Amino acid sequence: MKTGLLIIARVGSTRLERKHLIKAAHKTFIEWLAERYIHEFSNEIEKGDVEIIIATSSDPNNQVFESVLKGRTVSVYYGPNDNIPARQLKCAEKFKLDNIISIDGDDVLCSTAAARAVLSKLNSGTQAIKTIGLPLGMNVIGYKTQYLKSALSAVEENRTLETGWGRIFPEDSVESIRLGDYEKDERLRFTLDYKEDASFFQKVIEGLEHEILSIRDEALVKYVIQNKLYSINEALNETYWNNFNVQKNSEG
Repeated sequence: MKTGLLIIARVGSTRLERKHLIKAAHKTFIEWLAERYIHEFSNEIEKGDVEIIIATSSDPNNQVFESVLKGRTVSVYYGPNDNIPARQLKCAEKFKLDNIISIDGDDVLCSTAAARAVLSKLNSGTQAIKTIGLPLGMNVIGYKTQYLKSALSAVEENRTLETGWGRIFPEDSVESIRLGDYEKDERLRFTLDYKEDASFFQKVIEGLEHEILSIRDEALVKYVIQNKLYSINEALNETYWNNFNVQKNSEG
């Protein structure tokens, strides 16, 4: 059974230009994100059971990901520009994936443990599974390719689906695994949308250096809280959710 860890990213960001290519400790954010998953799933990658793929749009500017990630066990797939789940499905069909684990490229320190927990459930037959309880930007969702195909069959082919695109899945059809109670701490923000978010990730990565590749979620969150790094971007949460809802509503 083959699983794709699909990192959803593209260069054309409007709020924070070329955000995935911003550097921390001499590497871009997209490199750190990919390397954390390469480290976690090295055995499965070597066996051919897991493949890490940057699922981006067909815009030629996104070809920069190939050069940035050259030499690593990461593929790049170019698909539909404004429909993320359709891009994932086409990618899964090309790479013959049975399972998809979706990783938002904005979530630079997304939980590798969450991805492993999701993979285990998918391999045991679960159709769709998500983790809950981690800070914003650290949870993971995964599903069978056939489950995604079925969900998309009820959606107009050319519909824009970017912000909150997970709404195509019936809520009661996605199982959940709780990995913590961190969502109750509204100070914690592990996602990349604004310059303050970039500063947050730079401080965390530069403080932990290569420990960032293997650090467990609890230790990571503890480091952020003890060093009060949440103060860099916590004020953005209200702005983020307001913009999120406006964009989601505009997509219908």
